[in-house]
Order: sequence, then C-alpha cells, then structure tokens
Amino acid sequence: MGSIREVMRGNLLVFTIGDVLRQLSMFITFPYFSLYVQALGGSVVDIGIVNSLRPLTALFLYPIAGYLSDRYSRIKIITITGLAGSLLWFVFVFARDWRWLAIGNLLLGMMTFYFPAANSLMAESLPKDKRALGYSMWQAIPMAAGILSPLAGGYLISLWGVEAAMRFLYGLTLVIGLLIAGMNYRYLREDERELPTDNLDLLGVLVKSYREVIEVVLWLPRNLKAFGVMLVLGFFFNSMVSSYWVIYVVQIIGLFEVQWGLVLLIASVANVLLLLPAGMVVDRFGPKRLLTIVLILGSVPILAFAYIQSFYGIILILILVTIANSFLMAGAPAYMAKATPLDKRGRIMSALGQGMLLINTRGGGVGGPGMGAVLTIPTIAGSLLGGVVYNFNPQLLWLSFGLAMLCSAVIGWLFLE
Repeated sequence: MGSIREVMRGNLLVFTIGDVLRQLSMFITFPYFSLYVQALGGSVVDIGIVNSLRPLTALFLYPIAGYLSDRYSRIKIITITGLAGSLLWFVFVFARDWRWLAIGNLLLGMMTFYFPAANSLMAESLPKDKRALGYSMWQAIPMAAGILSPLAGGYLISLWGVEAAMRFLYGLTLVIGLLIAGMNYRYLREDERELPTDNLDLLGVLVKSYREVIEVVLWLPRNLKAFGVMLVLGFFFNSMVSSYWVIYVVQIIGLFEVQWGLVLLIASVANVLLLLPAGMVVDRFGPKRLLTIVLILGSVPILAFAYIQSFYGIILILILVTIANSFLMAGAPAYMAKATPLDKRGRIMSALGQGMLLINTRGGGVGGPGMGAVLTIPTIAGSLLGGVVYNFNPQLLWLSFGLAMLCSAVIGWLFLE
C-alpha cells in the first residue's frame, strides 16, 4: 500500500481521474464505432478510410508537437488541445453520413499536440523504480471505473439503435472533455526544467522540428531502434484488425452487440485484476524477458480467433488476450520511459509514442498516447489495408497479426537490453 500511495499522487492522480471520466463517455463508443460508420452508409473499406485520417493529420503534426513539448509549458499545451478537441465532438454528434465522421477524424488528429506533452509529464512524474507499477495503476483504475462501459454501450445500441445511441454518447464525450480540460489546467503541475526564452518562430519551428525527428531517429541506440520496429509492427497490424473485431463477431459469428459488450466486460474485469500484479512483476524481473514471453503466448489466441465460432470460445480467446495485454500494457511503457534520456524524452516520444504494445480488441482506431510520428505511416497503411483484406478473407487479419507478434518476440529477445 505504501508503494501505491507513493505513486498515485500529483500529476498521475490528475491524469488517472481524467481517464476515469473518459471511460464513462468516449471509451464507450470505441467498440461500436465501426457499426456507426456502417449505420451512416459506410462499407468495411470506408471504415478503414475513416480510421486512417486521424494518423494522417498526426503525421504532419507530431514533430512539431514533440518540439513544443520540450520547449514550452506542457500544461498549457495539454489544456488548449483538450478544449479544442472536446469541441470537435460536435461533428460526431450531428454527422449526417460517414463522410462527416471522416472529416471529424481528420480534425481530431490535431489532438496530436496533447500526447508528447502528456507522455513526458507523466514519465517525469513517476518514481524511477516504480514506473511499471505507475503505468499499471494509471490504466487499471480507469478500467475498473469503466468496467461496465462496453456492456452499457451494447445495451444502449440494443435499446435505441446504433445511430441514436452513438449520438448521445458523443454528446456526453463533449461535455466530459471540457470538464477534463478545466481540471488539467487547475491541478496539473509543471515538471522542473528550464524553458527556452527565445521567441516562437513558426517557420523555424516547422523546419527545426522535422529535422530533429530525423536526427532523433538516427540517434536512437540499437535497443530503441529494435523497440521502434516492434512498435511499427504492433501499430500496423492493430490498425488492420482493431476496427473489425465487432464486425466479425456480430456479422460473421452472429453475436448480438450486447453479447460482444458482455465479452469485453469479462475481459475488462480480468484486465483490472491483472494490471497491478503485472506491473509489480515487470518491475521485479525487468521488461525484456517478460515482453518476449508474453508476445509469444499472446500470439496463440490471436491465431486461434480465426477458427472460433461460439460465444464461449470468444470469451476464452478474449481472456487469454487480456492476460497478455496486462503485461504488455505495464511493461512496454516502462521500458520506453527507462530507455529514453530526460533531455530527449519529448522528441523521442513524439517519434515513437509512449511505447504502447498491446492487442486492441475495443476498436476505435489506434493512436492516443501510444502514437508517434514514426508510427503514423504504418497506422495509415494498416487502416487502409484492413478493409481490403477483410473483404477478401476476414480470417487473414488475425492470422497475420499472430505471426507479427511472433516476429516482435524474436526482435525483443535479440535486441532489447
């Protein structure tokens, strides 16, 4: 308990409360976003197009976001981006067809400015010997608070229909987003560092930020380059697959939306129970060995998913995936925080993100704090390719994802330090 009290305070507490509120609003929409695209006239290929647009914006903005994160007030960046991003949910509330969702996702890419600043502030707020525990708590507590969210979303869709339920949930997301932005401005505390006093030169920022991303990538030591390759594989295949879990189980296997919500509820319970012990185990034994083992074990249920046709089989697959996810979600960000030097952390995280290796079963695209400039192109490519592959043979999505996890395990074992 002493370790938990030592970690869960200050900025981590503020970020955690914000994510608790997101679990009760925005995160409810993630598992059903693909169904919303279809309800507004989109096809499975259109789902991939919509999900590719947010990282497309991020591709151009991440280098600038990392540059600003290392040179200006991170709290002001977090607050301004939070306010602007919240207002963009109006587009999703009043969307008339799937193209509105595409425009909304393109504009939400501007949230990119939030993540390097938040990631850096988070990493510097955690005790160095308890980072995996800190990241585990940051994820476990919101998941516990939002444990009924997937089931609530499925129930609302069953009660009101996809379109009405999603409009209501996006309206709730807008209000909660404004509340979180105000809370961040009031309670977050800036990290201890000297800010440059030079004036902001927008053209100079553009040129210098893109140059520094290239310099940072070339500078990366061998272990971080290898970890970057693992992240590229993870983001590419997650972006291919994540939007089609709900489509596959509802339209191919024949589950109801509320049943898929129940499956995600069971997985969320398992995740909450496992995240804190997983963080402690990672801190005890180190992330390299555990990440390698977990990637191998996690590939098994992914490969098996393509052949499961029953409700209880899907529950078993999701529980096994969740066990793997618990260690990935604790170990990968801890490895990134440990391997990045303080003076380059904002720029490295703008390139590679927070170090998010996971299996995204909830959909809603990929990105958020795990996204970085280097990861945008594989994310865009994966999103566009996912719908094409699904049309050709849905099972290929999960088979290729499982094989990619095995490749990541080999890379981790050979090159991570």
